[in-house]
Amino acid sequence: SKAGMGPYSNPSAKVKITGKDRMAAAEEESEIITPSEPFPTYQTYAFQTEIKRGRFSIVRQCREKVSGKTLAAKIIPYWQEDKQTVLLEYQVLRKLHHTNIAQLKGAYVSPRHLVLIQEMYVGPELLHSLALRTSYSEVEVRDYLWQILSAVEYLHAHSILHLDLRSENMIITEPNLLKLLDFGNAQFYTQDKVITMDKCMDYVETMAPELLTEQGALPQTDIWSIGITAFIMLSANYPVSSDVACEFLRTARKGKVKLTRCYAGLSGGAVSFLQSTLCANPWGRPSASECLQSPWLQETGLDNRQQALVTFPTTKLRNFLTEREKKRGLLCSKYGLMIAQ
Repeated sequence: SKAGMGPYSNPSAKVKITGKDRMAAAEEESEIITPSEPFPTYQTYAFQTEIKRGRFSIVRQCREKVSGKTLAAKIIPYWQEDKQTVLLEYQVLRKLHHTNIAQLKGAYVSPRHLVLIQEMYVGPELLHSLALRTSYSEVEVRDYLWQILSAVEYLHAHSILHLDLRSENMIITEPNLLKLLDFGNAQFYTQDKVITMDKCMDYVETMAPELLTEQGALPQTDIWSIGITAFIMLSANYPVSSDVACEFLRTARKGKVKLTRCYAGLSGGAVSFLQSTLCANPWGRPSASECLQSPWLQETGLDNRQQALVTFPTTKLRNFLTEREKKRGLLCSKYGLMIAQ
């Protein structure tokens, strides 16, 4: 199988609510959600350094006191009227057991916070992992896309939409294994449910056209995001450039995805993948399963070797990331946040 890809991992113990506890930091009455083999019910975790801070949560390194294992704690404050919305991320994560998805290990629910305990992964974001190299090939891009699509196929099979498949939410661990993170925007999907994205409109250039209208999100919405990530890896650019929602929507609806921005030497399979996943009409996009069965992601042998010979220097990608970090810095200043390292 491809690096980091294979059958789904064996399911870990299912999580359940086991009783009351007090968060070490806040000393407030809490409900602790743990695996079926219960952890100690008092100060199970020692919270340590802050890793990053987002608009809606803080991530801290923590240590499980019994085993000494280092984990990551995502701390999400909420108002009581928002509790059910915040708990949705826990309800999604507790159902997921896949090689390419960060694994939930436990959770606290207090009157003011949801704390999600997850595996701790060390590694660069997806695009940074490529930018650290001198060059990379189309074959490497395909391998990462295979892993992303494998995770998304699994999510969609469980009627879950991720809805934030930006490269910032994907990290590469050793050995070249991609992990999908941050399910803060995830939703359970049914055909009669209209899912809108009122929560955050700061990344218009990565949002599917249907999210900017009243049509709402579909499984194909995640496919658009994967197409955006693929396009960036194969061009060091956005397919549609506009930070203004109405201008972006108008351009995207016209199907003006500028493939001329892509690197020279792309295979026909890569071009077809971009054209299909970035179709303005969501019903014109393939499913995750169909993407995985596409000839481009299934190719081996001579064509595979030929694609490996065409490499993309990373200077342009590093410049792209520098500009993206400037925008992230402006957003962090706007919301009073720390830039994720």
